[in-house]
Amino acid sequence: MTSAQKRRLNESLEAYGYLAPAGIILIIFWFLPVLASLAISFGNMSALQPLDQMRFVGLEQYGRALASRDFQQTLWNTVNYVLYSVPTTLVLALAAALLLNAQVRGRGFFRVAYFLPYITTWVAISIVFSYLFHREYGLANWLLGVVSVDLLGKETPWRLEWLSEPRGIWEMLFGVNVPPLPFGINNMLEGPSLSSFCIILTSVWRDVGYFMVIFLAGLQNIDRSMYEAASIDGANNVQKFKAITFPLLSPVTYFLLVISMINAFKVFVPQFMMTPQGGPDRTTMPITMYLYLEGFTGEWKLSYASAVAYLLTIIILTLTLIQNRIFGKRVEYGQ
Repeated sequence: MTSAQKRRLNESLEAYGYLAPAGIILIIFWFLPVLASLAISFGNMSALQPLDQMRFVGLEQYGRALASRDFQQTLWNTVNYVLYSVPTTLVLALAAALLLNAQVRGRGFFRVAYFLPYITTWVAISIVFSYLFHREYGLANWLLGVVSVDLLGKETPWRLEWLSEPRGIWEMLFGVNVPPLPFGINNMLEGPSLSSFCIILTSVWRDVGYFMVIFLAGLQNIDRSMYEAASIDGANNVQKFKAITFPLLSPVTYFLLVISMINAFKVFVPQFMMTPQGGPDRTTMPITMYLYLEGFTGEWKLSYASAVAYLLTIIILTLTLIQNRIFGKRVEYGQ
């Protein structure tokens, strides 16, 4: 072995030595549990029965989950949460980034102010917004009373049950009343329940600041000379956004779209804190909360909960691949 080969070997061994502690932790606390849960999902394991009674049942747990009305409802609850929270957060974050990227007074303060909610714990935020949407003394109903006095000249005779209202927002606003359809599709047509919509607003308020910072980084990476050239050609602000800003922000937008979709499908804490029992008629319960209740409460159906977890993984993976197929080729990485 030559001296150069020995040097490369020593460097490799040194690098693996530094990586070993983190690698061992990942193997023990991530890789092995993932494989164990996959094996458990093909059995009938429950905490209420001895391990020697566990047997292989194949895809039975997956079939039970797909046929369960509760699973279908929580799936549509989660889809509603994703469809309403992710686009709203991205649009508001981009708008805030465009405003704070301009030369405006106090933009440093506003950047910090918008970002602060994101570094606040979900538990604290959930508790605060639970009081905000409280029926008797919440700020939301107080504002409704103020608006009713200003516009109608009288106090509102009713109060909204913000976190206890099972009806969908489109059903409440426009009288949409869809009969029960297979696979819980009526949940989509009637919109998320008012209680779920309150949680969506809470999530948007928290996440806008983080996405705004990422958009700001992308905006500041765009060469200013391109805007100057467009101004010389007579382009207005809308034309500059369509021809320069939005195309060159496509890598950032694509990145945020993917990670926000993944995080939205894995949401758990706000629903669990603001509506501990899954909300009225389980209209706020996401898949992760359903998984937790099935696997770690009651009969502790560990195999069934593992199957639900892998179904969620398959859904997220499939949607991520679809996003990559549709939007990945449209991303412009060069200026």
